[in-house]
Amino acid sequence: MTNYNNPLDDESSKKLADILKELFGDSDPFPALRKEYKPLPLKKKGDIEHEVRRQKTDLEKDGHKVIHVDQNRFEESIMIYRLMYGDGMDDVNIHLKLKVISKDGIKAPDSNVHVLVENKHMEIADIKIEGERVNRGYGSIMMMGLMKLVHEMQIEVITGWISSVDWDHIDRSEHFYRKHGFDCKLDHEIKRGTIVWVNNELRHCEEPEK
Repeated sequence: MTNYNNPLDDESSKKLADILKELFGDSDPFPALRKEYKPLPLKKKGDIEHEVRRQKTDLEKDGHKVIHVDQNRFEESIMIYRLMYGDGMDDVNIHLKLKVISKDGIKAPDSNVHVLVENKHMEIADIKIEGERVNRGYGSIMMMGLMKLVHEMQIEVITGWISSVDWDHIDRSEHFYRKHGFDCKLDHEIKRGTIVWVNNELRHCEEPEK
């Protein structure tokens, strides 16, 4: 039986570091992801729906997959899409992005989510939704997209961790994960936590009839 008590071991950390190195090179990518740039203009001024269709067409033309589109309370359209590299590892190292489209334009850069999948076990390696993008519903919409992948790939369990750098907003993080069905275990002494989500629906389907 697979042990999920240590959601991010040294090997997984190395995998994530290798993924980020391939994506961004040797430089630290996170300052660029935190920085807010001037929104990119819409093709048709003020027409969000047209822009969503255009972006979806362009992404799919490049071989990527749009897995979820939703709106938040700010009348922004949030597109969750999956980058496909065609390297044979697309179902192992999964890179999701969040494209935010409003009447003012397209927010740049797109926020990033990385997950690792092995033996029906999905590990949330990194979620980068920061700065002014917090508390705008992006995380919940991202989770909806992630759960679509979970059901498509028949994932049995999701694990992840909360590090000390997130401890200044630990209450918000705990609320977010619990809202989406995760169990959270927090160690306030060392400022570290783990999250676990179990696919009970799949488990019930696999249980033999009595």
